[in-house]
Amino acid sequence: MAEVVSLHGTWQPPSGAPNDTVVLELERLLEAARTGEIVGLAGSYMHRDRMVTYSYAGLVGGYSVIGALACLKDRLMQIVMTRD
Repeated sequence: MAEVVSLHGTWQPPSGAPNDTVVLELERLLEAARTGEIVGLAGSYMHRDRMVTYSYAGLVGGYSVIGALACLKDRLMQIVMTRD
């Protein structure tokens, strides 16, 4: 098993405190799903130990979901590139 070393120095996982922004967004999405506004989703999730998982549910078979994920990937790349 390889040892993973951070490019930005020694990394420590954050405390178990919830991220208020994440909680608010999940609550917004849950309400939209409950009202039938959102009928499918796909996402990836950064855990406090830097593990990343993903999931999908509902109607996700269309090209529009793939296109939206491509747009999101581009946006995330912009965020990462401005930090370096």
